[in-house]
Amino acid sequence: MNSDIRFYWSLFLKRLPLMAVVFVMCSALGVGLAMTLPSRYTATARLLLESPQIPDELAASTVRTSATERLQIIEQRLLTRANLIDIANEFSVFSGSGRMTPDEVVTAMRDLTAIRTTSSRGGATFMNISFRATTSQLSAEVANEFVTLVLSADSTRRQGLAEQTLDFFEEDVRRLDEQLSLESAAIAGFKEANQDALPENLAFRIDRLSRLQDLVVAATRDRASLSEQRTRMMIIGATARGPQLSPERQELRDVKEELERALTIYSETNPRVKVLQARIAQLTASVSSEDPSAQEEVTDPTQALFALDLADIDRRLEFLDARVLSAEAEIKELREAIDKTPENAIRLESLERDYQNTLSQYNGAVSNLARAQTGERIEVLSKGERISVIEQATAPTAPNSPNRPLIAGGGVGLGLLLATALFVLLELTNRAIRRPEDLVKGLSIQPLATIPYLETAGGQARRRALMVILVVALAVGIPVLLWAVHTFYLPLDLVIDRLLGKLGL
Repeated sequence: MNSDIRFYWSLFLKRLPLMAVVFVMCSALGVGLAMTLPSRYTATARLLLESPQIPDELAASTVRTSATERLQIIEQRLLTRANLIDIANEFSVFSGSGRMTPDEVVTAMRDLTAIRTTSSRGGATFMNISFRATTSQLSAEVANEFVTLVLSADSTRRQGLAEQTLDFFEEDVRRLDEQLSLESAAIAGFKEANQDALPENLAFRIDRLSRLQDLVVAATRDRASLSEQRTRMMIIGATARGPQLSPERQELRDVKEELERALTIYSETNPRVKVLQARIAQLTASVSSEDPSAQEEVTDPTQALFALDLADIDRRLEFLDARVLSAEAEIKELREAIDKTPENAIRLESLERDYQNTLSQYNGAVSNLARAQTGERIEVLSKGERISVIEQATAPTAPNSPNRPLIAGGGVGLGLLLATALFVLLELTNRAIRRPEDLVKGLSIQPLATIPYLETAGGQARRRALMVILVVALAVGIPVLLWAVHTFYLPLDLVIDRLLGKLGL
């Protein structure tokens, strides 16, 4: 048992320099990181999403976005590439840290920025914006700049949405107003072009048609009565006067009377009427060739009165004929208008239906425009939902990171762990024969004597010197290397973040 302890102790002493190198490397790395990692100050601003100041029942904003969606939109716009680069350049967040590409600046800014939203059902919604920087003042300035961007972007976005809604409904009202004017003009033009056949006057036209038809019937009846009366008067007059006219004149008068009676029954295109008209023309030509002096004229008072009565009847017949012709012409026009009325009614109903539909849309658009104007006014005056600052970011008095004792202790503990693991691993994988027991176990023979490896004093001194130099070089060089990287290339925390990003951690 004692021999085993001495053996493992000798192995420990033999591996001690290598274990010391591993321990020193890890410890130096931990201590170096603890010493060179820059202090990070975290400043936090707190924002509140307030409810509308004017109740929706009285006047509602036209910008409708849920609180979660609204804050997500703000967060994504806040962390855009352009914003992050502008802020980094404005506040010189990475000045003196070596050359960084725009992509590296954007990645680093996003790593240093933390935005957290908290909300509860039926409760208030909050947004916390934090920024880590190498100085407390810088962290507060950048966090407050983010707050300014949030307030400005939210106000601009809501006003822009309200103005877009207002512009849309203004354009919609103008469009519908123009359409109403066109449709109204179309209705007016159609009524003007078909004013004699509009459906609203159909009852009047039907009543007028009935009256005219009655008038024609009455006029025809009156004319027949007058014609009969005239015929009787002519017969009586002829009997009273006796044969005072020449045969041609008497026949001409009789034929004219017969033509008048025929016209009360037949039209002018009737063959009988045409025969009578031809006979009248022939007798007229014969009478006109007679000597006027051969005709006896009777001018007694009775004949004069008879002539006046006959002329009065003729005038009344002419009046009735004219009245019948006028009534028949109007009847024809009324029938044509009545026949066209159903078609015009369908067309007019279609035009008026389109007009009413457009008018309904117009009234709705005017109502929406009024609400849009109110909503736009609410957003301009910031009376709707808004984001307010509960607490501005203030410069912290102490750094929030790194935890230097933890990093240094972690490096030392990791060195001890790796050194121990290295010793165990080397011994488990070493199959060389280093003592008589190993020779007996491996070859199943019993040696007579064993000769150990004896190292000279000079060799031991050189080996120990090299190990001391290596340990000292590692203990000093690793912190110096870390300081150089942090000072001349990139802050160590950003380097670590970049390495973790490449490793997918």
